[in-house]
Amino acid sequence: MFKLVITSSVQSAFVAALLLIVISLPSYGAAATIFGIIALPVALIICLVFAYPLIRLWQYYSWSIRVSFAIFTVFGFTLGILTPILFFGVGGTEISIRSATFLGLSGVLGFVCSSTAWNFVRKQVAL
Repeated sequence: MFKLVITSSVQSAFVAALLLIVISLPSYGAAATIFGIIALPVALIICLVFAYPLIRLWQYYSWSIRVSFAIFTVFGFTLGILTPILFFGVGGTEISIRSATFLGLSGVLGFVCSSTAWNFVRKQVAL
């Protein structure tokens, strides 16, 4: 079970780091690699913390594929939005189009990462 949690978390965190590098590359150049390197352990820790409870709930309640996908992706989108707020603090957050775009992009990254984790877990746990 823990092997599955670790494997799905590493895969999801790796996807997050690569997506962050690809998205940041046009604007920041080589510094985007540093962003990805910083994001990898952060995403890995978040994935490790939340992967085990989600997998156990999936097994306990025998969720259908649609329900599990909805729960994983809503959870990922929400955590994607909350992660920059927790890192940079609420006090430094200004309400503007740029901050809404940044938080939306972070939410989409969380959505994509949770979708990849869901796909991996679906293939390993549900069958």
